[in-house]
Amino acid sequence: MKKVNSILCLIMFCICLTACNNSETNENKQTSQHEALRIDSTQQTDDVDESKTLTKIDMSITVGNKAFSAKLYDNQTTQALVEQFPLNVDMSELNGNEKYYYLSNKLPIASEQPGEIHAGDIMLYGDDCLVVFYKTFSSSYQYTRLGYIEDAVSFAQVVADGTTKVTFDLDKDEK
Repeated sequence: MKKVNSILCLIMFCICLTACNNSETNENKQTSQHEALRIDSTQQTDDVDESKTLTKIDMSITVGNKAFSAKLYDNQTTQALVEQFPLNVDMSELNGNEKYYYLSNKLPIASEQPGEIHAGDIMLYGDDCLVVFYKTFSSSYQYTRLGYIEDAVSFAQVVADGTTKVTFDLDKDEK
């Protein structure tokens, strides 16, 4: 009987260790999920060279006297947007989670329904509405992914209610 109890205790101990290990793995997966979504979002559905889809363009977004580093995905839409840089605009507030500006020129689109939008995401709504999100939330709308702000937390702290003056430009190394 002692052998049976010992074996049962050993089996239960092994199961507990496995469950703890899976819990840590799930936490690590959740931590890296945001970056994985951004990497996945750069992959196009058409037959584009895989190395091209992961290329990012360094840019800067300035609000007041505070500059934020951002990355643009290298695709047709961002190439058309970059042609308009430097872009000095008054971005309007919407829903307490985003700033938007209607561009004067239409851009090519590759829209998708992202489901969850992350603070710092830079997207295009329709073919002419530039949107910068400063809060994370779920959405059923379709957007073309353009890039992301690297320090979304600080960006959210400096954008004010109402209209915000924002400058978009390439980093000096990208010009």
